[in-house]
Amino acid sequence: MSRPDSRSTILDAARELFSEHGYQAVTIRDIATSAGVSPALVMKHYRSKAELFNEMGPNDIPLAELDLPRSQLGRALVQKILTRREHGVPDPLLVALSHSRESPDPQRTREEIRERLLLRVSDLIGDTTPDRRHASAVACQILGLAEGVRGLGLFPAESISRDELLDLYGPLVQQQIDACPPPEEPHPTD
Repeated sequence: MSRPDSRSTILDAARELFSEHGYQAVTIRDIATSAGVSPALVMKHYRSKAELFNEMGPNDIPLAELDLPRSQLGRALVQKILTRREHGVPDPLLVALSHSRESPDPQRTREEIRERLLLRVSDLIGDTTPDRRHASAVACQILGLAEGVRGLGLFPAESISRDELLDLYGPLVQQQIDACPPPEEPHPTD
């Protein structure tokens, strides 16, 4: 296995194990076994579990691929969370939260995650306010929904249909997006 392949295989295995079991419960040996490599190779690429954990980072906050009219973003964000739940796919937003809570350096990790998330949401909705208040409101709503439906089992699929939940929650997120003044269009020079 070539070096880039082994690094990505190790990173993928670590991401899955950390999201399923948390930082404290996962060992280097667990990661190596899952990746199909030796613990020594894991240590060669990443000097410690903490370094591997921080290298993994919250890189999967899934917003950049949304290329929709601004008026459809609220529903689309809710739909992404519900789709991940329906397919049993780990939610990158929840992985980021877990990553923050269990990091060997929680303060630094929280700051990095917050900045990445706010940058992505700000870019998505066009929030140019200095404090990114609209991006913060949208981020809180989608994080809360992800935690509620996945972590607490709120809005179970057998009690409320996907469309009903989209109709209920999509407009709430969209209201925060709409409260954000749209970015100014560049003026052509004369």
